[in-house]
Amino acid sequence: MSAQSQDSAARQAQNALSLVHVGKTFGDGADAVLAIDDIGFDVAPGEFVSVLGPSGCGKTTLLRIVGGLEPPTNGEVSIAGRSVWSGRGRGEAVLALAFAFQEARLFPWFNIEQNVALPLRLRGVPKPERLARARELCALVGLAGFEGARPRQLSGGMRQRASLARALATSPRVLLLDEPFGALDAMTRDQMNLELQRICAATGATVILITHSIPEAVFLGDRVVVLSPRPSRVHSIHHVELPRPRTIAMQETPEFQRLVRAVRTDIAGYPA
Repeated sequence: MSAQSQDSAARQAQNALSLVHVGKTFGDGADAVLAIDDIGFDVAPGEFVSVLGPSGCGKTTLLRIVGGLEPPTNGEVSIAGRSVWSGRGRGEAVLALAFAFQEARLFPWFNIEQNVALPLRLRGVPKPERLARARELCALVGLAGFEGARPRQLSGGMRQRASLARALATSPRVLLLDEPFGALDAMTRDQMNLELQRICAATGATVILITHSIPEAVFLGDRVVVLSPRPSRVHSIHHVELPRPRTIAMQETPEFQRLVRAVRTDIAGYPA
């Protein structure tokens, strides 16, 4: 192994997540569409990275690649130096990931406790242990007392809390969030952003968030990665050096507004 390769491997092992020259092409020949081109960045343990970009630029495709759901055409994705994707295909590190989506995707025939415990059930964790973990997580996300409720009995925000609890059930190294609050009203979304910040602080989770909301990206993120129009590349990265815990009132401060303007300036002129 060359010195450069050794340095790269050491860097990847130190980071919670590393993307190296990741690209994705759909189709072949004249019909081929280059969706993602040479994306690379690292995420430190416990870091929260927000990813923004114009509609159709490939944000969700990138998240699916990171999560082991979609193979890249080229490049590598690794978690603490272990492959999610490499030239050899999908690796074992995919087990260290968890997803939460815009829709809660809870099973209606299970109660909340059973939904949260499902990932542990699929891994063969004994019932008493997995239900105890589910109750612990329900308390963490503010659903204590609702463990026996069915999803239809809960509000949209409460269902998203349950979805987050389920994603945390296996104590993932990296939590992947694809517009988890996009379908919520503005007031509920603000509350869920506060709750997500609290949950991440309590668990030390490493998070990648896909969002269309610039204020949400800045409010939650330690860094904001702005992607270009297709083929998607890293256009810019903004460091958010605002103190935590952050409050909704902080969004009215000059520094927060400056960061929002800076990100919006980068996206300005991109097709909607």
